[in-house]
Amino acid sequence: MSEENVAVVRRVFATWAESDFEAFFSMAQPDIKVYPRPEEPGVKPCYEGWEELMEYLINWFSGWDEYTLEAERFIDAGDHVIVDVREVGFNRQSGIRVAENFAHAVKLADGKVAEWRMYGPVSEALEALAIEL
Repeated sequence: MSEENVAVVRRVFATWAESDFEAFFSMAQPDIKVYPRPEEPGVKPCYEGWEELMEYLINWFSGWDEYTLEAERFIDAGDHVIVDVREVGFNRQSGIRVAENFAHAVKLADGKVAEWRMYGPVSEALEALAIEL
């Protein structure tokens, strides 16, 4: 994985932090595959393509009245860039507040996001992808 790919993934997460989804979609392959954490309520194991990605995003954001993220660390991990992300969400109706770090593994093809996998801590992502640093 090149520094160039890490730079692309940095830009991708900057678009998320700014809620600039138009820019995000412009950096994603039309046949992108998204694999949410299985613990996440109401998700399918895999979302494929822009239409299903939109379905996933609507499901995710509909659960939060407030949601922010901050990418804290980018790890060059061969075929993937692992991103350690601080996510904070609040749902007024339930009173649930989540403030936790999650790992996102991003794989690029032709300079665009082709695969996006979500995990708990970074160690979980590294183990699942059989990556040793």
